[in-house]
Amino acid sequence: MAVSPINVTRVSHNLRTMSLLQSLRQNTTDLFNRQTQLATGRRFNSIGEDPVGAAQALRLRQSLGRQDQILDNLRHADLMLTASDDALTEVNSLLAEAQAIGASSIGAQAGPDERVANASLIASIRERLMAVGNTQVQGRYLFAGRDTQTTPYVSALGGVAYVGDTGEQFTQVSESEQGSFSVPGQRLFGGFGTAIISTRDLEPELTEDTRLEDVGGATGQGIRRGTIIIGDAAGASMQVDLSHADTVGDVIDMVNDAADQLGLGSPVQLDGGGLSVTGSGINIRDTSTGQTASDLGIVVSADDPLAAVAPDLTPRLTPNSPIGSLNAGVGATLEDGFRITVGPRTVTIDLDEVETVQDVLNKINTAGVFVTARINDAGTAIEITSRLAGVAMSISENGGTTAAELGILTFAPDTPVAMLNSGRGLETVEGEPDLMIAASNGDTVEVNLDGVETLGDVVEMINQAAEDAGVTIEAGFSEDTNGIVITDSTGGAGRLTVTRASIQSFAVDDLGLNKTAAEGEEFIVSDDVAVVRPDGLFTALIDLETALASNDERGITDATGRLQTVADDITREHGVVGSRARSMSERVEQTENAVTASQALLSDIEDLDYTEAVTRFQQAQTALQANLLSGSQLLNLSLLDFLG
Repeated sequence: MAVSPINVTRVSHNLRTMSLLQSLRQNTTDLFNRQTQLATGRRFNSIGEDPVGAAQALRLRQSLGRQDQILDNLRHADLMLTASDDALTEVNSLLAEAQAIGASSIGAQAGPDERVANASLIASIRERLMAVGNTQVQGRYLFAGRDTQTTPYVSALGGVAYVGDTGEQFTQVSESEQGSFSVPGQRLFGGFGTAIISTRDLEPELTEDTRLEDVGGATGQGIRRGTIIIGDAAGASMQVDLSHADTVGDVIDMVNDAADQLGLGSPVQLDGGGLSVTGSGINIRDTSTGQTASDLGIVVSADDPLAAVAPDLTPRLTPNSPIGSLNAGVGATLEDGFRITVGPRTVTIDLDEVETVQDVLNKINTAGVFVTARINDAGTAIEITSRLAGVAMSISENGGTTAAELGILTFAPDTPVAMLNSGRGLETVEGEPDLMIAASNGDTVEVNLDGVETLGDVVEMINQAAEDAGVTIEAGFSEDTNGIVITDSTGGAGRLTVTRASIQSFAVDDLGLNKTAAEGEEFIVSDDVAVVRPDGLFTALIDLETALASNDERGITDATGRLQTVADDITREHGVVGSRARSMSERVEQTENAVTASQALLSDIEDLDYTEAVTRFQQAQTALQANLLSGSQLLNLSLLDFLG
């Protein structure tokens, strides 16, 4: 550091003093800055000292902040995925053990006592798998979806209920990308049954309050809102902007207002499930780039008026759809409600104060039997699923027709036979009779069920076979419970009996008709076999446990086979989780390297070179001492200072 020179020519004492003070201030400031650098270890402590370096450091610090957050996210995700990978390794091990037990219990080598003992082993494996399903890491449940504070699997009503969330958890893995780090339990272990989805369209009525976003449109493309053109026969026309229309009523009002200005009256009106245009000399068309009139089904020419039947706009079922609008405006009879049976519990759904579809959904979802109701994706019906593995669910009437009118009756003429017995279906023998019905008078009816697709087909086949055999028995659907009722009118002294016609056919069992009428009764009612259950690990294990305990070889074989299917599914998911875990570990390593590089670059900009700094500090000290010494000598007063 150079010493600032002091002019020693004859100058006033004050000027010399001020010059010295200015020099000392510069030396002191320089020394202070050097001390601050040594104390903080930073090259600069304010933006003014190095504006370019400060700007670079600011950008790097912001980048480091984002990188640090992403690194925290990645480490958490890596931890969760690694734990999930370990948990699935244990699941596969337990599942292999259960499969081995099931396989060893098939055939003559396994007796009833051994099977009962094996049932206890399967129960133990199920409990251990539940514990794995409820694994926690850092106080969060691995397999609960997004609801990580809720225990995902609980024992209830003789089954295993999944009460977790169905969504995945995502985290920011880069500045522009998110990645999943969780697998909901129902994807791994099962937890939702096949939905009860009616083939019946609830067909909500089109009203002026129907929102355009809830309408399929005449072209099936929805309503693409925009501008239409309406004109008269003389060529006068005007544009109608429907881009802000919200309901069908808005469209009617806007178009009719424009038509009235042209002297055409109010030509557009509701007509069944669509809109019709009445009157003569009316021309409605789309603009060159629009489709709104076509979607609304109101394109009409003065020379070629619309047909009498308006195109159906296909309104979709929504939570706000009034019950009175269902079934094309006929509504549904709600006074009796309906029953939901899940395992040993039956609840009656009271719909007395229900007004909308959402009210019905709320009643079902809060019934306390682990079922979930929603509107299907097509917007045509209500679908209901069970979240209770190993336990059957069915929906029946409560003395009325409410369930059928809402399209949720599980045992109905249109129920597919493929849905029976939790999806196992109906096992028949091609070309052979499946059912043998013996009337009370001794007459018999053989029923071949080849080609049946629905329960209604089964009833028709039985009645046709009885007619062909000349035996007065009749099949139908029970009005009191879910089941097929067979009534015997032969008046014999014996009992009505239904048995297996072919040793290879299990149809009588699959239909729940392997029965004999009670003493004094002339009818048989089948069991309710149109039930749904969540398919998956816990259902297969519960079925295997039940079959082993009851020495049911067919059930043991079926459950063991389903365990293999479950094992394949879990292995695939395990592979996905393992791949994600490896990918996440690699991202952690890459991000750690990026953070280290950014920290090194920031250090190059901000951190102090102590060797250089100490040297400059010593130079500043020397300069200050020299200034003080020279100043003390130059400021000594003499007689010459007072001579003019």
